[in-house]
This record gives sequence, structure tokens and C-alpha cells, in this order.
Amino acid sequence: MDQQSEGIVYKLAESLGSADAAVRLILSLLAGYPLAFAYRLFVHGKSPTAQHLFFIATGLALGYFNFGLTTVHSLANTVLVWLLIRLLGGSASGVVAAFILNNVYLLIGYFNMTTDGYDISWTIPHCVITLRLTGTMFDLYDGRKKESELSVDQKKTALYQSPSLLELLGHVYYFGGFLVGPTFNMKRYLSFVNGEYTEQKGPPNNLYEAGKRLLAGVWYIATFQAMSSLFFTDQYMLSQQFHNLSFLAKCAYILVWGKLNISKYVGVWLIGEGSCILTGLTYNGKDKNGNVLWDGCSNAHIYTFESSATFRELISGFNVNTNNWMARYIFKRLRFLGNVQISQVVTLLYLAVWHGLHSGYYMNFFLEFIMINGETQLAGVIRQFPGLQAILSGALLRPLVWFVKKTLLLFFVGYALVSFVHLKWSRYSQVYGSVYYVGHVIFLVLPFLCLLVRLLVRSPSKRDTNGASVKEPADDKKTS
Repeated sequence: MDQQSEGIVYKLAESLGSADAAVRLILSLLAGYPLAFAYRLFVHGKSPTAQHLFFIATGLALGYFNFGLTTVHSLANTVLVWLLIRLLGGSASGVVAAFILNNVYLLIGYFNMTTDGYDISWTIPHCVITLRLTGTMFDLYDGRKKESELSVDQKKTALYQSPSLLELLGHVYYFGGFLVGPTFNMKRYLSFVNGEYTEQKGPPNNLYEAGKRLLAGVWYIATFQAMSSLFFTDQYMLSQQFHNLSFLAKCAYILVWGKLNISKYVGVWLIGEGSCILTGLTYNGKDKNGNVLWDGCSNAHIYTFESSATFRELISGFNVNTNNWMARYIFKRLRFLGNVQISQVVTLLYLAVWHGLHSGYYMNFFLEFIMINGETQLAGVIRQFPGLQAILSGALLRPLVWFVKKTLLLFFVGYALVSFVHLKWSRYSQVYGSVYYVGHVIFLVLPFLCLLVRLLVRSPSKRDTNGASVKEPADDKKTS
């Protein structure tokens, strides 16, 4: 990139009060729209080879604009995985080798590139590539199984032929998902370039759907940028002024700050999704009324995200593709452990490692685990009191109950994000200490309180009219 262009980006970043790397990333996501229109005009409907080459060229260009020559790491990792495919195919040893290779490459990148803060470097797209390449090897392994041995999900993604190097590179560098996702499986990509998602001659009629995602994404990003730079900065939470606030004022600050930060990610994903829709990659069949669905790569469901009042509802609308990947390739393949919670812990641990080496990631996902578990335990206790449950779900109290649950959810999400954003113990421990580790205390104690309530309300054995012992049904042992 020439010095004049470098200067323009730097001045834009300075005027917005943002880091140069962050502005480059947003500009690259927005560039997905003219690239998508170029694809629609000149490449759509052409041979798969032409499409692969277009995606490789544009993806590499975006990588170079953001990360310079370090973009070569994505190329090197992809070639290494292709060599593994050639040597080991879809064997179990191939899956293990690819999993180790991809994640070790990523961790070495984190080790070499990590600083004291959140880093926008070549490791950002590389974490997405890690999932994409690892998932491809899993899908090849599934393709070698008997169909009767495959789950419904595995049948949708299984690969029965090894992809070529060109196909693998096109999958990796597809511009709409190269930088920040969404991640999507190889089978979807191949179906897309082979024209299986086309129901008409010419580009798909989905400008409205793409435009909605773009506008929503820009709104989220603009709101975050305006509010976070003026009122809700990360650094203020580490200041003496924040420490001097009352407990409730600090909690309110964390609530709003957390909402802004989590919305930032939603905005980035929505902008990226819009360009994917324009190309047609996100085709997802039709609804019951025959309308074409374009949500096949949706990483954020706005209505679910905004209306959620529980952690489980929020998770179902946030970072959807990554959560689905973790469920499909990690969580569900740990069934042999025979324990849902152990599988969940391992999955969350891998999710933390996948994000990076900072302790804040591990604290964040530890909090996510105990919060989901505590919420599940509390819901189980409430189910033991049908009268209370009926009152809380009644028409009169339902709006108030939703508001209280939503407020608590936003606070605890922001509370967990403190460690995700501040990353180092020396920083996020200041914030947690200033609010007396309230989130840790509540969700570490809550399961024991729920257990105590269960023991206290458990009815003794009843006897029927003939004197035979009749026990109450055992409680549902649901786990998070």
C-alpha cells in the first residue's frame, strides 16, 4: 500500500478516535459490498475455477491491506493442511494431525504477536481459518463412515471426496468470511460455487436482505463508537473516579459498557454477513410460504439477541456459527465421556484457548460456565413450585419479570466481558474487586443454595391406600 493511502487511513482513524488497525478492518468489511457486486456482475455463474481464483485474489488483497506480508501465514497453514489431506485423507489420524497442526500454528502466532491489549493482527482471520480447516478434515473423516453411523448434522457436512488445493484456498479466502467470519463448512462452499444455490438466471434477488444487515451492522458499530469513545471507555473502569462511584453506579456502568461491547461484535458480523448474502453463499432453502431464506451463515440473530432474557437465549442469537462449530466438532464428539458438564467444560476450555493466551479469556469462559449452570439450577428449583411459576409467567407480571431478568442478564454479561476486554489479571481484578466480585460470589454459591432448597422441599415417601410405598418422581437432572 502506498504512503498516500497509508496517510488517508491514519488520518481517518485519528479523526474517529480509533486504532488504525480497527479502521482498516471495518473498511475491509465494507469493501465486501463492492467486491460482492463485482462478483455478481463478472464472476457469478462462471466456472468453479474462476470463482476460486476470484475469492483467492480478493481475500489475499484484503489480507495484505490489513496485515501486510504476514498474510502468508494463512497461505502456509492451508497448504500444510492440503498436504495432510493428500497423505492421510479422511482418516482418524488425519483429523488428529490437522487439529494439532492448526491449533499449534495459531497458538504460536498468539505467542509471537500478543501484547498487553487486544491485538488486531494476522491471528484474527487465522482463528477463523483454524476452524474452517479443522472442520474440513472432520468432514472428510465423516465422509468415510457408513451413512447409518452419521448424525443428521454430519450428513449435512460430510465430504465424500478430498478437496483440491484450489478449492481449499477458495474456501479459506472467500472475502465475505475471511477476516472475521462467518465460518462455514466446505460442503456449503462447494455447493455455492457449483451453482446449487441458484434458482434463477443471473445473480440472486437478495439486495433487500443484504441491505438490512448492512444498515443494522453500521448502526451497531456507530453506536458503539460514539458511546464508548465519549462516555463508556475501557480505561475509565480502571480509574480512581470509577472506583469512587457507589456500588450501584458501578454496576450500572458495567451494564451499559457491556451492552455496547457485545453489540460491537454483532455489528461486525452483520456487515460481513451482508456481503455474503449478496454473493448468494447464505442460501438456506425456503420457508413454509415458499420465500427464499438467506440466513445460512447468520452469526447474529438480532431479534433473539435483543429480546433474550436468559443466557441460553442470548447464546442462541450471538456468535451462532462459532457456537454451532463448537457443538458439532467438539461438544457432540465428546459423548464418549458420558457426562454433559465435562463435555461443556472441555468445549469452553478449547474456546478460551482458541481466543488466545491471556488469562482474561479463561476467566470469561469460566464465568460463562458457572452463570449458565447457575441459571439452569435456578430454573429447576422454580419448576418445583408450580404456583410461583404460574404467578411469574402470568400476564400481569410477565413484562416486569422480563425487565428484571433482562437487566440482570445485561449486567452479568458485562461483568464477564470485563475480563474478556481487559485481558490481564492486574486490570480486570481491579474492576471485579471494586464490585466485591459479586458475579463470582452469586454464581458460585447459587448451585449450593438450589441444592439446599431441593433437599428442604423434597416430600417424604407417600403411601397408597394399601400401604405400599409410593415415591415422588425424581427431579429432572438437567444440566447445562
